[in-house]
Amino acid sequence: MTAVTTEPTSQLNFAQEVRSDRLAGLWKLTFFGAIGIAWIALLVTVTGRSWIGATITPAALVCIGCIATRQLLASNRYEAAVWAYVIGIMAGMGYGIYAGQFLLAFTFPLVIIMVGLLLPVRATMLTLVVCVAISLFVPMINQAATTINGQQLFAVLLMGIAAGLAAQTSGELYGIAEWALESYRKERTVKNQLFDSQQEVERSYMRQKALAEQLQETNKELELARAAALEAKNFRGQFLANMSHELRTPLNAIIGFSETMLNFPMMYENIDLPNAYRNDMGQIYNSGKHLLQLINDILDLSKVDAGKLDLEIEEVELEGLFKGVLATAAGLVGDKPIKLKRQTPSVLPHVHADPLRLRQVILNLMSNAAKFTDSGSITLGARDEGTGEVTIWVTDTGIGIQPQDIDHIFDEFRQGQSGRKKGRAGSGLGLAISRQLLRLMGGQIWVESKLGHGSTFYFTVPVADPEDPMTESQPSQVANPAQLSRV
Repeated sequence: MTAVTTEPTSQLNFAQEVRSDRLAGLWKLTFFGAIGIAWIALLVTVTGRSWIGATITPAALVCIGCIATRQLLASNRYEAAVWAYVIGIMAGMGYGIYAGQFLLAFTFPLVIIMVGLLLPVRATMLTLVVCVAISLFVPMINQAATTINGQQLFAVLLMGIAAGLAAQTSGELYGIAEWALESYRKERTVKNQLFDSQQEVERSYMRQKALAEQLQETNKELELARAAALEAKNFRGQFLANMSHELRTPLNAIIGFSETMLNFPMMYENIDLPNAYRNDMGQIYNSGKHLLQLINDILDLSKVDAGKLDLEIEEVELEGLFKGVLATAAGLVGDKPIKLKRQTPSVLPHVHADPLRLRQVILNLMSNAAKFTDSGSITLGARDEGTGEVTIWVTDTGIGIQPQDIDHIFDEFRQGQSGRKKGRAGSGLGLAISRQLLRLMGGQIWVESKLGHGSTFYFTVPVADPEDPMTESQPSQVANPAQLSRV
């Protein structure tokens, strides 16, 4: 829909449309009236009772004005059409007065009133002047008189009264017209706005409908993709578990025979392994142990992904666990100038966890600390938060972690840039498995580190409640896949 134009143009077009319809009715009525008068005059003339020029010529002039009015209205020239109509009537009446029919001057008040209804007040005043001039001076031309008689003055008086009434009526009509036009304009504006709003609502509805359909299709595709990813994940976990089991059998044989050849010569009639072979065999043994650890990590991770990791959740006493971990960590440090420290209170509450898996998490952190610390200290600490959790941490004075690597340090197969140097390489699975194990035991893990000043890994485990039946041993607690969402 085309928007509403400016107010003056809208009002002018509407007013001209109304007045044009009025003028069209007037010229048609005048035209046929003039033809009727001319026809009657023609009949009277044929009978010899009147002069043809006094009647036929004025009617002809009026008809010519009506025809001109019609043509001008057809070309949308309203004001010119009104003047053509008025001039035709005044010319016809003027000619009739010139021919001696002065009574026609008393029709001028009607002409003035019609002009007042069709044109502004200034046009009414101009019409009044012309009509007065015709009424006063045309009889003088015909009769060669210089005086104005009473009929002329009376006709002029009627014209003045008609002009005053026309001006007053025209002003009121214009006021009413302006009010009507303003109401019409507002109605058109509101209608257009409502139509535009309706169109916009329909377009919004269609867009929303299209988006909803697209969203449904996307959800279907996502659901299919999720199902495919879950199936692939299950296949991957099953594959890794099978491969891990298949690899561990020959690998254990390699580790066992290499350790026997290095440390138990009595198995070979007390014949020591030659020194030329001992270094290579030691390399085979150490590499086999590293590969076995990697396979065990992959097996644990595949069990977590498949939701088949069994946890023995029970009440765990931390004091004995810490002593065992520190004893094992002494072997991880080796001959490095590193001091093992402990910062734990004399009394700690028992926790609710799997003791083997909790020990695995602490050893993973201690192993990483020993791997990335060349000198200084490694500290194992713990404290009771008083909120139903015990916080345990491992602090080292090693190389630290770069800030951009902290967000990814717990991802699978991810290591920081500082962990890629020779002698420090690992699988990148220890921290990922530790995070998953802690989640299954109801804890969480995080790290604070400054490059070049060491790192501190914190994790929490829930405090055991002796009155809670959940603290009793649970030999078949299986990881729920819904708990394993990645962050």
